[in-house]
Amino acid sequence: MIYYWGKGAYCGWICSCGALAETLGDTHRDKMPHGEKWNKLNLAGQVILGLAFVLLFFRIGGWVWPNSLMAGIFNAGMYGQLLGFQINYSWMVDVVLAGMIGYGVYFWLSGRFWCRFFCPLAALMHIYTKFSRFRILSDKKKCISCNQCTTVCHQGIDVMHYAQRGIPMDDPQCVRCSACVQSCPTGVLEFGQVDPSTEEVIGRDDLVASLTRAQEEAARENGHAAAANGHAPMTEGDQHVA
Repeated sequence: MIYYWGKGAYCGWICSCGALAETLGDTHRDKMPHGEKWNKLNLAGQVILGLAFVLLFFRIGGWVWPNSLMAGIFNAGMYGQLLGFQINYSWMVDVVLAGMIGYGVYFWLSGRFWCRFFCPLAALMHIYTKFSRFRILSDKKKCISCNQCTTVCHQGIDVMHYAQRGIPMDDPQCVRCSACVQSCPTGVLEFGQVDPSTEEVIGRDDLVASLTRAQEEAARENGHAAAANGHAPMTEGDQHVA
């Protein structure tokens, strides 16, 4: 699934956290912080993923050797207390980061704050995404450097960096929400697929996600239909007169 459609196949279409981000947090997507300083925080998800694998190791050991030290370490790390506080994976990650902070900052730091910085499953899918054929393609001749695509990206991706150079966007943070494609005023961006080994474009999505491109295609079809009937294409002014 990720190979053909990218991380967004899960994060954008299946995940319940993603569903909340695309609804409750959608109107605040332009508040996601960008820049190198914030990009360093992207590694936090990798750290949490590492902790999850460590707990998994001790969980398996606890199954094999019940009531052993490994079982005790798992229970302490997953549900234990420190100085009377719930300093454990279940509380700190599931409740504090995913729940309180993840949802709590929707109105100040965008709906995808948890997804971008802390989600361990997203961090795991970043590995798979490296082998994915999915890309956002761009036509650099159309780019006017308005930065609209980067502004609406609630994963903090510098989409304009790719658009200006006309190279396929391979940032693993992308969740295929289509906001950058839809918002581009000149129709620079579109969904497509590449050969992961060569980055050569091997396909473009039949479904047009860009409003500008959809309008351009409709205008071309109108022109072809009018030419076939022996009439000049109807302009916007003619439509108002009619």
